[in-house]
Amino acid sequence: MVEVSVIVPTILPPGATIEPVERLARDGFDDYEVIVRRDDGAAHARNVGIERASGEKLVFLDDDSVPCEGFLRTASVALDAYPAVAGRVVQPADAPYRDLELPWYDQGEKTKPTDLLPGCNMAIRREVIESVGGFDEEAFGWGHEESELAERIAEEYAIQYVPELVVEHTYVESFRDFLEKSYLLGRADVRWWRLDGKSDRWLLRQTLNTSLREDSRLGTARRVAQRVGWIAETVAGRD
Repeated sequence: MVEVSVIVPTILPPGATIEPVERLARDGFDDYEVIVRRDDGAAHARNVGIERASGEKLVFLDDDSVPCEGFLRTASVALDAYPAVAGRVVQPADAPYRDLELPWYDQGEKTKPTDLLPGCNMAIRREVIESVGGFDEEAFGWGHEESELAERIAEEYAIQYVPELVVEHTYVESFRDFLEKSYLLGRADVRWWRLDGKSDRWLLRQTLNTSLREDSRLGTARRVAQRVGWIAETVAGRD
């Protein structure tokens, strides 16, 4: 048994350096374990990690989330007070598109109740996961799996945003990555809507009635890629 179990899904090959693992090893908090999973799909990898974890406090990081100094101690104290915790996510100063509006990343300077859980920096008590169920890996391989879980958690428990629980994480590395992520999140949108019982007719109206134009070219590009994802997933769901 350990106090904190850290679960990290990755597509990096065995032997590759996983920066959050290296950073936690230097942080002076010893009562923890790290479970790195290379299973297909982030939702499935996290579920397997939960099954393998021995701690009652579960922390979820991505393989490129770089935790702040004192991260695990902060997470442990926060989970003593709250059933589920959303951490703060900041982008490096040299990150491409670091000015993107990503409300689930940095939710401000003050602690507050929230319904947002960023998958690259969140902490949840085991009892909460066991009560509401784990990540829905049948509906979500990657994209929105943490948001759907947060929705179920919020029905029974409080989620608290704790700004002191910080990781540094780059959203995308290039414009191509930005378009690909927008497209994949668009596909995940449709899977989530279907999970909520939305009909194909509703999906069609959503596609036709959502404007492609944003205030910036980057925002418009995101909308276009997202829309293509909506269409692709809607068509795939009919097969």
